[in-house]
Amino acid sequence: MLAPPVIVSRTHVSSTRSDRSLCGCVFKSRLQTDRSSHSCVKIVRLTKLQTTTMNPALTSICLLVIAQLTRADDVQLLTSASSGFAQKLYNKLAAVKPASAIYSPFSIHSALSMTSLGARGETATELSTTLGLTALTGNSVHHAYHDLIKQLNNVTDVKLHTANAVFVNPNIAIEEQFIKDVKTEYLATSSNFDLAAVGGPEKAINDFVSEKTEGLIKDVLPQGSIDALTAMVLLNTIFFNGTWLEKFDQYNTKKSNFQKLGGAKSQVDMMYAERSVNIKRNVQGVDVAELPFKGGRFSLYIALPQETEGLATLENFLNSPSYLTELFEGLSRVRVRLSVPKFRIESTFELNSALKELGIRKAFDQSSANFQGISATGNVYISEVIHKAVIEVKETGTVAAAVTVIGIKTASIELPPEEEFNADHPFVFFLRDNQSEEILFQGKYLG
Repeated sequence: MLAPPVIVSRTHVSSTRSDRSLCGCVFKSRLQTDRSSHSCVKIVRLTKLQTTTMNPALTSICLLVIAQLTRADDVQLLTSASSGFAQKLYNKLAAVKPASAIYSPFSIHSALSMTSLGARGETATELSTTLGLTALTGNSVHHAYHDLIKQLNNVTDVKLHTANAVFVNPNIAIEEQFIKDVKTEYLATSSNFDLAAVGGPEKAINDFVSEKTEGLIKDVLPQGSIDALTAMVLLNTIFFNGTWLEKFDQYNTKKSNFQKLGGAKSQVDMMYAERSVNIKRNVQGVDVAELPFKGGRFSLYIALPQETEGLATLENFLNSPSYLTELFEGLSRVRVRLSVPKFRIESTFELNSALKELGIRKAFDQSSANFQGISATGNVYISEVIHKAVIEVKETGTVAAAVTVIGIKTASIELPPEEEFNADHPFVFFLRDNQSEEILFQGKYLG
């Protein structure tokens, strides 16, 4: 999945301004580079209290454990914030796209958090509040993302990779500290784009995205997207390829009726299996099934309304954080007749309007955006946030990718199944990291 490119544009100094110009977001980073700052206070205090009674080696071990726990707590706060933001954004995206859709909350949230490194004043406050990051003080949100990115990129049972990148206009002054911080905290790569390059400056960015998503996402930026006023393009990509813990037999897949919204029916390729699955019934009229991938850390959850026309009610429930928690907790192992559609969904979103409605307004305003942590020499703002995502669910497993681009201009004997889980009408799905509780992908399938 491709996180929305954040394009930072620089405002052209003249008597007129183009609404299309990408205002170069000037991010002048004043961030501390000490990555242990959030837990330093606790370490120092405990050192003073314990050094007279504890062996120095033992003291070091205890302090290390406390520091790790503190950082782990921050990752938990971060994933909780990301999940809350995800449902608010889903509500906006579902309203504008009355069709099957897919997006990556992780990709969008991480790209905007990376951009917030350069925000100052009210611009920074709006970003922090809308992204749900007010519980994380100082640089702790960026440290937490550093830890989460490393965790995700080191998993072994599935193929998962997330990458961040910054492409800079060499003709516009960008704060070195900002580049240093995105490399340190978000493990981003940094390079200049060439306005005179064959195929345009967009080609290098599109090639990066295609490589990181293994060809699932191509040409996220059409030629002509970047001009001389584009100061920077920030982006996040995420790619996931997982094999089911228990595969579906492709010979059991067959055409079947799918009840669409409004009463119409369509023919879909339905995968069938009889197996034990984690199920939770009647979460306010919604049944939930967990389909784990090899290793068990990641799962695809299907939230299926009991009523064929119940999708809108489910989507309203998702605005409540407690409801989302209820969906993922307390599932029980049950042997069922399982029916799940085989599907592929590809979605593209221009997120400016949705993000403004959620509260990120000044960042898009040429006259009031404050990104002095990116460039202190000119007015810069976010000109567009583009998000593209793809997911494919089939008998062997699931493949998904996303990109977010932010433009800143400037074998035992089994008993017969007793229950049924038949996803033959519209549902919401989540691809979730069960360890960190991060929702990597979310969407809806309408047939």
